[in-house]
Amino acid sequence: MVATQPIPTGHEIFNTYGKMANWQLIHMYGFVEPYPDNTDDTADIQMVTVREAALQGAKGEAARLLLQERWDYLCSLEMVGEEGAFVIGREEVLTEEELTTTLKVLCMPAEEFREVQDQDGWGDEEREEDSLTITNIPKLKESWRQLLRDSVLLTLQTYATDLKTEQDLLSNEEVYTKLSWRERQALQVRYGQKMILHQLLELTS
Repeated sequence: MVATQPIPTGHEIFNTYGKMANWQLIHMYGFVEPYPDNTDDTADIQMVTVREAALQGAKGEAARLLLQERWDYLCSLEMVGEEGAFVIGREEVLTEEELTTTLKVLCMPAEEFREVQDQDGWGDEEREEDSLTITNIPKLKESWRQLLRDSVLLTLQTYATDLKTEQDLLSNEEVYTKLSWRERQALQVRYGQKMILHQLLELTS
């Protein structure tokens, strides 16, 4: 075993295996890495949240029915599921293929969707052109960015507190030290996730 930094006498160390987000660390090992130490941290956007965001933007019953048809098509491709999530890291999209395909199918014109259905998908070259990374999110089509942004906003609404509340807690040492061990760990998990989601908001604006 090799230490990545000096370890003072009597200092507690934590051992893990593999690259893990803070929510995984707390679940498996009972601790987290305070922000911004965990470069492998991630935030989830539930797949059904993207569907909900798309439905909110659909105008009329016909548009909603077509959107459901597109969702069913994505399910048939095994790109989405009722219990699944798109996983976003600080520097990469871990579910790149799934998120790219979902944004593409939900945002494409109706005529293009029919063609994709008839052709049973699209070629590898077209997939490469639409590859999704953190750095190229600002370059995505406006409709893609809007759907992703709306999905992030819906995801942030699922938290009981906002980012500023977490920042205030972390910056107030007197208050922070009064939190229990469990509360501090949970705070770090939420804060890391919200930072990733807010980064997405900036990239999609």
